Amino acid sequence: MSKKLSAGEYVASYCTKCKMDLGHTVIVMDGEKVLRVKCKTCGSEHKHKDNTIKRAAAKRKTSSVKKAAPAKSVERRWDEAIAKAKGEETPYSMKRAFELGDVVVHDIFGKGVVLELSPKKMTIIFKDKERVLVSAN
Repeated sequence: MSKKLSAGEYVASYCTKCKMDLGHTVIVMDGEKVLRVKCKTCGSEHKHKDNTIKRAAAKRKTSSVKKAAPAKSVERRWDEAIAKAKGEETPYSMKRAFELGDVVVHDIFGKGVVLELSPKKMTIIFKDKERVLVSAN
């Protein structure tokens, strides 16, 4: 049994400004239907967006959409890059220029391989993910 709402009461709604499900005060009703609400967090007034309807729609969308399988896992790509890498391990420094395929050792991210070079930065693949770092290139 659902509680009958009236203007001035509390209702959960999706806030279009905060981008979250939050507590709102009912401002306008049409019969038993909530039309407009006021966010208790930011004070914005907007149409009522029932969070239960939104979640049900999201479940429908995700179940019907096929997700593409990742081509290769990052760890597998990292293993392949390490196998193809050239030269000795070099400590990472923003002031140093690197070349494609160089093995770089970062204090926080660990060992990685340079995949791409662009002005003043480079893309390095580490065991957990690819990162763009500053370089003297």
